[in-house]
Amino acid sequence: MTYRRLTKQQFEALHEDFGHFLASQSIDADQWAQMKEASPNLVERQLDAFSDLVWEEVLRKATFLDHFSEDGLFSFHAGQKSLRLIGVRATSAVDLSNSDGWAWLEVNWQDDQVNFYHAQKAYATNRSTELFSLIERGAVVSDGTYFWALEKILPQGKSLI
Repeated sequence: MTYRRLTKQQFEALHEDFGHFLASQSIDADQWAQMKEASPNLVERQLDAFSDLVWEEVLRKATFLDHFSEDGLFSFHAGQKSLRLIGVRATSAVDLSNSDGWAWLEVNWQDDQVNFYHAQKAYATNRSTELFSLIERGAVVSDGTYFWALEKILPQGKSLI
């Protein structure tokens, strides 16, 4: 298994897709029921294979990821060859996952209690593996709203860490 098995809730949400996956393996509902009784190891392999297939598709399509913490936000743009980071951290507790936090940041972005981060690096292993690692550490796939918002307010004259 390359990634991790989907959760029970994820399997439930994707039950129709899982059914299509089993059908593509020439496994019908009766065979699946029999397999669950007689061949639990084979069932495990099918669950793992489907999970990897789903993760590969999610990671292939992912372009932006956001990771919120108590004191900031790190937003990633996942290109094909490199990962770009724009982040902000405040020494005072500011929740940047809501409009109040963004309103505070727009007013206080030049304050010494606000630090901006900007970096770009080529993938050390492969794109999917590195994006999955970020997800496992708390990042979520996003539409890029936070990345582009941070890029707009990223101070040109302020020293970046």
